[in-house]
Amino acid sequence: MAIENGEWIMRGMAWDDPARIQSWEELIGWINEIGFLPLFKNEVAGFSVEEHTAPLYWWSGDAEQDPWEWRCLMARSGQAAYGKFFGKKAGFISKAWFPHFANWRRDSYDFDSR
Repeated sequence: MAIENGEWIMRGMAWDDPARIQSWEELIGWINEIGFLPLFKNEVAGFSVEEHTAPLYWWSGDAEQDPWEWRCLMARSGQAAYGKFFGKKAGFISKAWFPHFANWRRDSYDFDSR
């Protein structure tokens, strides 16, 4: 997401691109495969939800097509964590990777050691 000439611009794939992520279930599958994923474009090219979805439906309110709505559906499903994990920027972490992120944030101390 960028601001150009005072206007919000979303980066992403064409609607008809076969590589485009088309559902929140598909997005969870990809997050499970790679472990974690920022919501918006960042310093790592191609490493965000924004860059793998079509910009057309962001903030449309259409739960079937809107990646902004997907974040709620995904978090409610319990299949991925959503939060500000990446330098105070939003993203997702798979269930398998979440304990590692939690330990890192706690400076490697687990709850029992505390």
